[in-house]
Amino acid sequence: MVAMVAAGAGADPAALLEGSGVQLGAPPVPDEHIEAARYFEVWRRTQAVTRDPAFPLRVVSTFKLEDHEVFGFLAMSCETLGQAYERTALYRALYCIGARWELQVEPDATRLVWYPWPGDPTDMGYRAAMDFAVADMANAIRRLGTASPQPTAVHLVHVAPPDVSAFTAHYGVTPTFGAPLYELVYMPGLPDMPVATFNSRLRDYFDEECRQIIDKRASGTSTVEQVRRKLVTTMDGGDVSIEAVAKALGVSPRSLQRRLAEENTRYNDVLADIRAEFAKRYLARKTISASEVAYLIGFQEPPAFFKAFKRWTGMTPREFQQGALA
Repeated sequence: MVAMVAAGAGADPAALLEGSGVQLGAPPVPDEHIEAARYFEVWRRTQAVTRDPAFPLRVVSTFKLEDHEVFGFLAMSCETLGQAYERTALYRALYCIGARWELQVEPDATRLVWYPWPGDPTDMGYRAAMDFAVADMANAIRRLGTASPQPTAVHLVHVAPPDVSAFTAHYGVTPTFGAPLYELVYMPGLPDMPVATFNSRLRDYFDEECRQIIDKRASGTSTVEQVRRKLVTTMDGGDVSIEAVAKALGVSPRSLQRRLAEENTRYNDVLADIRAEFAKRYLARKTISASEVAYLIGFQEPPAFFKAFKRWTGMTPREFQQGALA
C-alpha cells in the first residue's frame, strides 16, 4: 500500500520495495513478517522521493480496517472500543512483533501509548513509520467508534515539520512534537463507546480464527520473544534475574544464554530494552517517583537506575518526567 500510494507521487513502486521481501502485486504471505529494518528502509526511500513529511498520513487515509484481514475483522465485530482493544491485543503478533500499543484508562482521560521498535526519531524512514503507526491507530478508532472520536491531544517524539497543517487536519488537533512518548489522548469513557459494526457471532468467529493462527505459531516463537514476555510480567517488582526467567521457561541459564546468542542478542540487552520501556511508561504516569520506578523494574538501588536511564534516553528520570508533564 505504501509503495502504491507513492506511485501516485511519481515513485517507482518496484524500486521502493526492492529487498524488502514484498513482491509488487503479489498477495502477502500470511505467516511472514517483514523485518523492522527493511520496513523502515521502504519508508526511507519513499520519503526521499515524496519529500513530504505528511505522506504517511496520506497512506493512512487509503487504508481500511478490512486491509488488516482477520485482525481487522475481529476489531470491527467487537461490541465496544475497549473490547476491540483487549481482543486484538491478545493477537497483536499476527500484525506486529516488537512494538505495541498500551491502553491507559484514567479518571480524566483515556490514553493510548505507542511503544515502538528501537530507532532514531531523526531518521526520516523511522520517523515516517512512527507517524504511520500513530495516524493509523487514530484512524481506526475514528472509523470504529459510533461517534467517530478524535483525540484531544497527540504527542509525537520527533521534531515538528515545517508545515504541520496536514497533521492538524488528520487528528483534529495540532500534535505536540518533541514529546517523550508517542501518545493519543482521548476523553474519558472511550473504551465504553460502542463499535458501529458490532456483531457477536462474527466477533466470536474471528476471535477463534485468530486464536488458532496464534496457536500454530506458538511453537515457532523466538527465544527473544519468550524472554520478553516473561520479563514483562516481572516489571512490578518481580525477579528479573536470568535464573528466574530460565526456570520459568524450563531451561538452564546457560542454555538460555546460548539460545539468545544464536539470535544475536544477550539476556542483559533484552532486559535493558524492557526496563527502559517500562521506566518511561511509569514515569509518564506522573504519580510514581523515580525511586519507586527503580524498584518496580528490578533495580536494588535508585542511583543504578538513574545512571542506566541516562544511558538509555540521554535524560535523567526527572528531566524525562518534566517533559512528560509538559
